[in-house]
Amino acid sequence: MRTTPHPEATDHLALSGTIYQRVHEHIRGDILSGQIPPGTRLKISELAQRYGLSHMPVREALQRLQGEGLVILSPNRGASVRRMDAHFIRSLFDIREALEGFLTNQAASQITPQLLERLADTQRHYDAAVQTGELHACIPLNRSFHEAILQVTGNEEALRLLSRHTSLISALRARFGYAPDRLRLVQQEHWALLEALRRGDGPVAQRIHMAHVRRSADDMLQMMEAAAHPVVTA
Repeated sequence: MRTTPHPEATDHLALSGTIYQRVHEHIRGDILSGQIPPGTRLKISELAQRYGLSHMPVREALQRLQGEGLVILSPNRGASVRRMDAHFIRSLFDIREALEGFLTNQAASQITPQLLERLADTQRHYDAAVQTGELHACIPLNRSFHEAILQVTGNEEALRLLSRHTSLISALRARFGYAPDRLRLVQQEHWALLEALRRGDGPVAQRIHMAHVRRSADDMLQMMEAAAHPVVTA
């Protein structure tokens, strides 16, 4: 026999979900902004006091942050903030290069004219955002462009692996930005990829995409290095 949850119980669940989401976003934001530096030990009691919450939502947030790659949970050492060094960032992009290149090759034989037009429309919005210097708009548009291509394959396991660090990479990009010419190069690479997909040329689309990811990794590391060692002018 099915029972309908009491309204107060439903409200409590919704409120709990909001609390979990909020503490996750707070800790995540403090890590990415540098307020909680890499390598910091994360004690649940201290975080609970910091954010004015009980231990349970903090513990859940740390589990989610581990899934995103921001936090390391060790049975013996507890939780700590992952060090965002060049090796870790390069490893993330190496995974994306291999998986996304493979999926893009597959997508070339499955993509529809309707999706191609939707991708072109997304890219036109991206171009406009580049023209007006709206970085905050470029990042989600870029994400939508690539996700729409990859989802055509229906390879849920590969997509799940890729999604693990998508938010982390987007957050790092929002923090460190792009090198001066990178956004215009992205425009060229996206249009070239669209043309290969339009022709149904999977191998060419794969090569374009893999090179695109490699250049994105190089740009990300360059911007992180510049932030770590700013040039001081007289």
